[in-house]
Amino acid sequence: MPVFHFNSLTGDMFLPDPEGEELPSLAAAREAAEITARETLIEAIRTGDIAPDCIQVTDSEGHEVVTVLLKDLLHTGSGAFSPSVSLLDHHKSSRRALKKG
Repeated sequence: MPVFHFNSLTGDMFLPDPEGEELPSLAAAREAAEITARETLIEAIRTGDIAPDCIQVTDSEGHEVVTVLLKDLLHTGSGAFSPSVSLLDHHKSSRRALKKG
């Protein structure tokens, strides 16, 4: 399976994901990036930390293949994003399901 790296970008600060994660496809990597972005945003809201601007996904050769902007997650069809513990739990279980294929 291909390895994808989920890097965080906040302003000029780049936090690489040196280990990466094996996932079956680019579509699975995109979904994992969206889940990671939501989890990161929820955690930043809970702790008062600054959330990254985006999650950048690179392949094993370091080429950018997907970018998820956290600001895009702040809007839903019904209005503003409103994090909850149940949402976080749902995303964690979804991420585990992605790894299984």
